[in-house]
Amino acid sequence: MALGVLEDRHLEHVPGTARLEELKHNKYGVPIAAATNLKKGTGRDSHVILVPQPSDDPRDPLNWPTWKKEILFWSICYMAGLVGACGPLLAPGYATIALEWGVSTNDVAASNGDLVIALGCIMMVMAPFAVKFGRRPVFLLSALLLFTCSIWSAVSNSLQSFVASRVFQGFGMASFEALVTATIGDIYFVHQRGFRVAVWGLAILGGINVAPIVNGYMIESKSLGWRWCFWIITIFFGIALAAVILFVPETNYDRRAEGATETATPASEKVENVGDTEKEYVEHIPSVEQAPKGNHLPPKTFVQELAPWSGYVSKVSFLQVFFRPFPFLLSPIIWFAIFSYGLTTCWLVVLSVISSVVFSAPPYNFDASQTGLVSIGPLVAGIITAFLAGPLCDYSATWFAKRNNGIYEPESRLYIMFFMLILEVVGFAGWAAMQSAGVHWIGPVIMYSLINAGQGIGSTAIVTYVIDVHTKHSPECFALINFIKNVILYGFTQFSVAWVTKMGILHTFGILAGLAAFCILTTIPMYVYGKRARSWVARHPQIFDRQ
Repeated sequence: MALGVLEDRHLEHVPGTARLEELKHNKYGVPIAAATNLKKGTGRDSHVILVPQPSDDPRDPLNWPTWKKEILFWSICYMAGLVGACGPLLAPGYATIALEWGVSTNDVAASNGDLVIALGCIMMVMAPFAVKFGRRPVFLLSALLLFTCSIWSAVSNSLQSFVASRVFQGFGMASFEALVTATIGDIYFVHQRGFRVAVWGLAILGGINVAPIVNGYMIESKSLGWRWCFWIITIFFGIALAAVILFVPETNYDRRAEGATETATPASEKVENVGDTEKEYVEHIPSVEQAPKGNHLPPKTFVQELAPWSGYVSKVSFLQVFFRPFPFLLSPIIWFAIFSYGLTTCWLVVLSVISSVVFSAPPYNFDASQTGLVSIGPLVAGIITAFLAGPLCDYSATWFAKRNNGIYEPESRLYIMFFMLILEVVGFAGWAAMQSAGVHWIGPVIMYSLINAGQGIGSTAIVTYVIDVHTKHSPECFALINFIKNVILYGFTQFSVAWVTKMGILHTFGILAGLAAFCILTTIPMYVYGKRARSWVARHPQIFDRQ
């Protein structure tokens, strides 16, 4: 048992387990085989073995220069922030639009649910398309859809036209929720992923929280109005479209064709204990297989990378790729992510919707602009936790490896889930108690901020864990997770406001506190049995790795 992670009884080496730290001696001071022939990081990471091992191909995204990776990453994060803002863009102004078109506020608010369900459904088509033909065409089409449909929303003169534009916006949003994690896995090594996932999560949450702050004033302005919310974001989407065209090349790479794998057959060796005659067997330690050397094409030029499609085509048929996500419903890792990430994210989004109801009612009686300002607290909390969660998640991985003979287990990412548990349960329960007691508005806002902070930390750990465990199939896995999440979220949007109105804050948020605790506590069995779950998946390639 490695620090509480149960060893597997069937495989000597379980996929996902890898040597991350080069250790010269075991805990008794006995020399063990050093990973001298493996590629390592540079600078302060010079002791870290790169997982996965990059090939010698200059076209391998893992070999790209740092500046190229960072420009790509920040371009898609910028777009992810706009995608986050797109959902609650008009949340403070539903009543205004309803009055203009002579419909009910609920009818206008329901357009957000239509966007959510469209987003979830298109993921199941978009993810296999990205696996079959590459990431870049999907990112380009998504950026173009978001740009054009924002114009459509701005000029809509009826609820029907507006809802249709929002549905197509949902189609465009999907790739920046489901494919960014796969792209992070394409270009970054295991010890670098936590921070990037945290920044991507911050971008989405930042957009969700910034939009109501800005748009609350814009909607109430006599000279601007709600349509300018879409005109402004159209400008930003135009910049994002240009960034995707110029700085987001294809990252899909056939690593299997190169022969590079994340881990290889483990080795064991029998050694003598220092100072006595007692013998022990050193644990089976997986090594990282080196990618083979060979002749490769030169790196693509900037002009070559501007092509909408790189020519990448998976050998697997589109129909096979389309159905490939569904067997992952049998993976315990995916169900853990659905509970601890998917459901908790649903409640956070619902919270952003019902907060306008909560703060516009007594004892606070906020107007639209004041309700928008409530999001400042969660935004600040999200920024702080993004800069803490990512490094903390990566540090927990290397800390674990140092105490486990240099061996990394993906479950080590889950240590920081403790903070998610405390922050979210305290946030929901505290908000329920404070508002029912008529506490000053700053109290519920602080609780709202704690919930956002907890979600930011937990999402970083869970998303990075899934990337590390299901790297090869991360687009399909996240499409499945987000599809289920959005279907559930759509259901919540249909009754969440009525739920709060009928049951009150105390009981509603008390229930959410209990549900959050239950979902997050699934981390404990996942941490303990995670390695065995990974082994079970690996031992059934006919289900999970159909080629």
